[in-house]
Amino acid sequence: MSSSRDADKSWGALLAEGRRRLSGADHAPYEAEELLARAAARPRAWFHSRRSEAAEPVARAAFDTLVARRAAGEPLQYLLGEWEFLGRTFFVDPRALIPRGETEGIIEAARAAAAGARRIADLGTGSGILAVSLALERPGAHVVAADRSLAALALTAVNARRHGVGARVIPVASDWLSAFARRPLFDLAVANPPYVPVTDQPHLSKTVSEFEPPLALYGGGDGLDPLRVLLATLPALLHGGAPFVFEFGYGQAKDVSALVEASGVFRLAAMRLDAAGIPRTATAVRL
Repeated sequence: MSSSRDADKSWGALLAEGRRRLSGADHAPYEAEELLARAAARPRAWFHSRRSEAAEPVARAAFDTLVARRAAGEPLQYLLGEWEFLGRTFFVDPRALIPRGETEGIIEAARAAAAGARRIADLGTGSGILAVSLALERPGAHVVAADRSLAALALTAVNARRHGVGARVIPVASDWLSAFARRPLFDLAVANPPYVPVTDQPHLSKTVSEFEPPLALYGGGDGLDPLRVLLATLPALLHGGAPFVFEFGYGQAKDVSALVEASGVFRLAAMRLDAAGIPRTATAVRL
C-alpha cells in the first residue's frame, strides 16, 4: 500500500516533503526547490504548473538523496555543483571555497583602483571566480591564477574554459608567490586569502567547518598569517603604484590597517564595506 502511494507521489508532494525536512534555521526557504530542480534536471519554473503530476521515480530517488545530504550539513552549493558570482555561474565543489557575495567587493574595488590593469595576479585563486571575472571584464588582460592546491587549479581551468577565457587565465601551482621570479610582473593583484582564526573553528557552522577545504579557511592564530606573507613578498612582483585588493574578516580592519602601514612598501588607499556595513575589502597601493 505505502509503495503504491510513493509511486504516485506528485511533484508538489515531493517538494512539500523536502521543505519539511529542510525547515530548520540552517536552511534557506528556496533550498528544496533548488535540489528538486537539480534532481530532475529541470529549471525551477518547470514545476509551477506540474505540481499535481506524478514525479518520476529516478528524480524522486535523486531528490531524496540530495535532501538527506543537505540535512546532514553538506553545502547546497556543492550539491548543486555550481553557484552564481557577479551574475555568472561557476562550477563549485569541495576542491575550493564556496563563492560568497561579499567577495564581489574585490572585483568592485579592483574596478575603482585599476581599471586599466592588464597583467593581473589572483593569489589563492580557488575556483577561479576572481581570475575569470577579471579576465571577462578586461578583454585585453592576462590573469595568473595561483594556488598551492592542484585540485583547485584544475577547477579554475574548468571555469576559465566554461567562460571562454581559458587562453587568458593561466593557472600556476605556487605556495603564494614562491614560484615567481622577484621582478615587477603585475599591475594589479587580488586575493581572498584564508582569514579565519584557527580558534574560531569550533564556532563555525558544520556546513563550513566539515565540508569546505581547511586550506582555504584558516589563517593562523589571528587569521592574518597569509596576509603577512603576501605583504612581505608581493611588493617585488608589483609595479610601482599597482594596487593589491584583498578580503579580510569580521573585526580585522584595525589590524589589517596596521599591517599595511607597517609594511613600509604599501599605503592603505581604501576600505570597502560589505552589504552588512562591515569593513571587508582593502586596497593597498605599492609605493
